[in-house]
Amino acid sequence: MKKCFISVITAPILFGCIWLSSCSKKDGLRSDAVTDYLNLQTGKYILYRYDSLRFVDFDQRDTFITYQAKEVVEGPATDNLNRPGWRIVRYIRNWNSTLEKDWTPILTYIVTPSDQNIEMKEANFRYIKLVRPIVDGFSWHGNGFLPDKPYSDNYSFGNDQDIQTWDYTYHDVGATLNLNGKDYDSTISVTQIADSSNLPIQGNALATKNLWVEKYAKGIGLVYKEVAVWEYQPLTTTQSAYRQGFGITMSILDHN
Repeated sequence: MKKCFISVITAPILFGCIWLSSCSKKDGLRSDAVTDYLNLQTGKYILYRYDSLRFVDFDQRDTFITYQAKEVVEGPATDNLNRPGWRIVRYIRNWNSTLEKDWTPILTYIVTPSDQNIEMKEANFRYIKLVRPIVDGFSWHGNGFLPDKPYSDNYSFGNDQDIQTWDYTYHDVGATLNLNGKDYDSTISVTQIADSSNLPIQGNALATKNLWVEKYAKGIGLVYKEVAVWEYQPLTTTQSAYRQGFGITMSILDHN
């Protein structure tokens, strides 16, 4: 299993140096601006199909529950460093609902754009989502500001150990992507991690899955996201086998 993490005190200095060094090596390459892959204006939204992974039957079996999700740019905001950015709220409602009153906010985050990167802050966690240059194969440590084992309050797995060293990597830059029957031109994909062990599960042994992929379309924003972070604990003399973790899949349905 791939491991990954760093001190939150030293991270800003260390990763700032890494970005500057990386960009200086690549500054001869042509690259779109990172802000080309977002649409940060008040009132802009993206509507998604939102599939949430759940473990049921005493964590013996997995299932997906499908919702509609809508991410809305609510307006300008500043982060705790007083940098200008944008506040984005995620709402969900039942898959079959058509009522505006059914939208329920479940998440708020701040996006802080700059010339060199796109930073997102969610629940006091800071992520570097996009970085220049946007070219196939370029990578960076987008989780470098995260604390050790950030999901430990909710899960006792080892999937998030050393999460700071996950290598965010660009691929399929400029590709056309078909999602829910619509084509999206000029997309980019960012794979944060794609790592697993003992899958499909064989024997009475530990199994893990870490997958985190995001895709962005120029002029629109995030159009696809797939996350699976879970662990399978095998049967013991005192404990039934079980799974723990989380996962979501988001795919764009519409936008304004």
